[in-house]
Amino acid sequence: MLIKKGTSLGVDIGFSSIKIVELDFSSKPPRILKVGISENLTDNSFETLSKALDNLVKAKKFGTKRAITTISTSSEKSATARKIFIEHLKADVGKNELKEKVLWEALTRDHIAFPPEETIIDCQVLGETVKDDIPGIWVFFVAANRASIKERVDILHAAGLIPIAIEIDFSAILGLLNYMDLFPEDEDIAIIDIGASKTSVGIVYRRQLSFYRDISIAGNHITSQIERRLRIKHEEAEDYKFTEDLFELVTDGRDESWRANAPIESVIEERQGLYPQIRECFRYYDGEVPNAKLTRIYFLGGTSQLRNFDKLISHRLSIPVDNVNYLNVISVVKEDEINEIENKEPIFATALGLALKPIRNAKVTDHKA
Repeated sequence: MLIKKGTSLGVDIGFSSIKIVELDFSSKPPRILKVGISENLTDNSFETLSKALDNLVKAKKFGTKRAITTISTSSEKSATARKIFIEHLKADVGKNELKEKVLWEALTRDHIAFPPEETIIDCQVLGETVKDDIPGIWVFFVAANRASIKERVDILHAAGLIPIAIEIDFSAILGLLNYMDLFPEDEDIAIIDIGASKTSVGIVYRRQLSFYRDISIAGNHITSQIERRLRIKHEEAEDYKFTEDLFELVTDGRDESWRANAPIESVIEERQGLYPQIRECFRYYDGEVPNAKLTRIYFLGGTSQLRNFDKLISHRLSIPVDNVNYLNVISVVKEDEINEIENKEPIFATALGLALKPIRNAKVTDHKA
């Protein structure tokens, strides 16, 4: 098959499904050529993922084989991403020295769950500062298990694809939002990406990621709670999750507030539930960053589509919550592809961010027709 230049596949291998976006980035603005989503995955074994990806690629007949995919931080045995402080280093430190220092620091603090010889690390200096009277730099790093990366590459090869890059899913989200020019220089912007197996919370300060944390509660935990409370099957619980009102507005005659309804109240509201952990991220950020002022939250991931979940988050944190409407910026070529992606923008956001990787450092204003 002839591989068309200027095209790429963003392959988001998630916990519950595989999403693919085929992008033509040779045009201005770039155009989505095709999208596809697999059936629900029964497990995340190599055999299941390889078969599901191969079936999806064959069914959609994508016009390119050049693929960019993810490695997830949902399991610390595969990859981890953190922000750490390195003492007595300058922002102009050499790349090799920086990686050595970050690796040593991460291993010392037990941030990495695999041996150093099995670790591939990448990092970005966020800036110089003084912490507890000690000068140094803040660094955001990603460490991946070499075996996990090889498995991702092998999954793509098994489907006849050509891997050209791998990155963590949250980096793809950041790349998409940055491409859309959604990070003003003078604002603090938060991103909450709620997937099937984990919730990622990131905060961008002056266009740099200054906070990142994974929360181990997400969509699957909500589904499981509905199953147990209502005593229904998994498929019924999934349907219930997206069709029923799980959050409601209550009033005591003077004040109004949003709360989670009974089927999911504990997984959302209890001390170690999803909302308290999200709130704790914001409190930590407020305490760590001088003059912090969060002005907006972007809500992504399949679970962000639960009815009124955004209203609960916005009301309780007193911060506006917006969905990411990238179809206002990036066109879709065919009507049937529009039908597949429309109203599912959060689900395909990571795959689109991956497909944009060859050009996404450019601002969206450079690609308007």
